[in-house]
Amino acid sequence: MKHRPKHVVEYVLLRAVCGLIARLPYRLALALAWGLAHLAFSVFRWRRREAIRRIRQVFGESLSPRQVRRIAWHSLRNTAFNLAEMIYMGGARPRTLPGLDGLETSIGRFRSYVSAHPGRGGICACPHTGNWELAGLAAPAGGIDLFTITGLQKNPLVNAYLQRLRHAPGLELLPRGTPNLLRRVLANLRAGKFLAIMPDLRSRQAGVPVRFLGAEANLYPGTAQFARQANIPIFLAVMKRHGWTRHTLDLHGPFEPDPALPKDEDILRLSQAVMELLDAEIRRDPGQWFWYNKRWILDPFPGPEAR
Repeated sequence: MKHRPKHVVEYVLLRAVCGLIARLPYRLALALAWGLAHLAFSVFRWRRREAIRRIRQVFGESLSPRQVRRIAWHSLRNTAFNLAEMIYMGGARPRTLPGLDGLETSIGRFRSYVSAHPGRGGICACPHTGNWELAGLAAPAGGIDLFTITGLQKNPLVNAYLQRLRHAPGLELLPRGTPNLLRRVLANLRAGKFLAIMPDLRSRQAGVPVRFLGAEANLYPGTAQFARQANIPIFLAVMKRHGWTRHTLDLHGPFEPDPALPKDEDILRLSQAVMELLDAEIRRDPGQWFWYNKRWILDPFPGPEAR
């Protein structure tokens, strides 16, 4: 299969950077990521300004310009650290990160739930906080049977490489476009597996309208929809980074579906409950959240008459 020259160049550059990071000691890899984040924060000013605008939209004038800029910087730095850690753990010589002892209590709660409800699965809602990828690695390591739906990159070479980086023992990856994807998801859930899914994504189509960060957000319905269809609970798993290397996981829930309610009403109720808790977590420590998503979650959704 022939590949476009552009795709080959992107792949070679990505492999070169990843190869360098994978060979560095952990803290030196983070230092390199810090430097690249600092460069991006200085050079890509339009992205920085957009993140600052979003923070201002949520917090108004309650924060000083210096505080807002610090939140924007921590969010970008955190994302660079996440990428470095993913490469560090998924290279040719996979390694375990230090500083993960703060996940044990929450993973223990997961194990207790699984033991008390054998054969019953659940939804692990993992928002863009801390190193969100670690939730998908820590759960299988703790004996939780986890799977997730992964997006597809336009560059097939890059896509295949990133899939290998994200792979972990006990974590099943289902790429978008997999035949009978929805049927496989529901079969896994009904077989007692847990689905890791991101609840804080803006839908391009009419989704679930919830109150979030002081405005209305149009969300993908999948988190609550899968819970309702499979009659399983939702857990909100909020990853947090402390300093450079220490990680914790705050686990909220379970949020149970209510079969007595109409389907759409129950999906809205579940979605709102999850997002209210995430709202509180973001307001408590806004630098943990990813403010740079291409699709801003609070952008107004145009009605049918506007499209």
